[in-house]
Amino acid sequence: MHGKKRVSEYRVVVTSFLVDLLDVFLNLTVALLTGSVVMLSEFFQGIADLTSAGFLLIGHKKSDKKPDKLHPFGYGKEIYFWTLISAIVMMTLTATASIHTGWNRYLNPQEIAHIEFGFVALFIALITNGYSLSLSISRLLDGKSINHLPDIFINSNSVATKNAFVLDLMGTLAASGGLISLTLYQLTGESRFDSIGAMVIGVMTALLAFILIIGVKGFLVGKRATPDIERKIKEVTLMTHEVREVLDLRTMQIGSDQLLVNMEVHMQNMLTTDQLEKLIDEIKEHVRREVPSIQHVQVELEAPE
Repeated sequence: MHGKKRVSEYRVVVTSFLVDLLDVFLNLTVALLTGSVVMLSEFFQGIADLTSAGFLLIGHKKSDKKPDKLHPFGYGKEIYFWTLISAIVMMTLTATASIHTGWNRYLNPQEIAHIEFGFVALFIALITNGYSLSLSISRLLDGKSINHLPDIFINSNSVATKNAFVLDLMGTLAASGGLISLTLYQLTGESRFDSIGAMVIGVMTALLAFILIIGVKGFLVGKRATPDIERKIKEVTLMTHEVREVLDLRTMQIGSDQLLVNMEVHMQNMLTTDQLEKLIDEIKEHVRREVPSIQHVQVELEAPE
């Protein structure tokens, strides 16, 4: 598993964008042909997803900018800002439009014409969004069992991948819900199933977007690295025999797979200045090699209190 090349975050985001672009054109065409509000909600969902994925692409590009005098640690946090904007668009545009149109159609039910086009469009959306979702899941898991996905999603610092995962999951669930709604409509002749499906899509969208907003908030205000990564940093540091103790360790995520590290270490006595400087450089090199996400590391010498 570990020999398999990891899916890049850029590929995940671009795939999500292209799938959303297909959804927009396909669902608008079918919504106009059938008059189905489920398909109209799919269109709204596609517009919001496309906008959100576009913001992710902007954030991904901006976060790769080189450090400068105003931003000495780089622009990694740009991805958090654009992810937040993306999630807000999802919660407001898609959810509100879907619930509003669904409720209006529930009060004024109408027949659906050419329903077969709706089934074809939803099946295509299910396949394309499902494929995009599989890429997001693959990057998040990185070879781990699918059973770990909930914990990995909560703790992962790859916010762009998490956002794409939410977009792809939303698209897959929306297509599944739309298929169920149209199937119930065709079996029973009750046109309100169409409007109920639209409102369910809106509620799901709002819920998933809210979860994403809560998740990105921690990174915006300076969330630390995961306990596993901090434990690994300490272990690697203590592998240098002259290090007696790691007195303090502070970390902060400054972008997707970008970490800022500051630690205080207690060294053996009777070391010269030249020896200490060499050891500090060795510690930095070892830590960066074992934890590639570290972009900046500062090692300070301190005596225990």
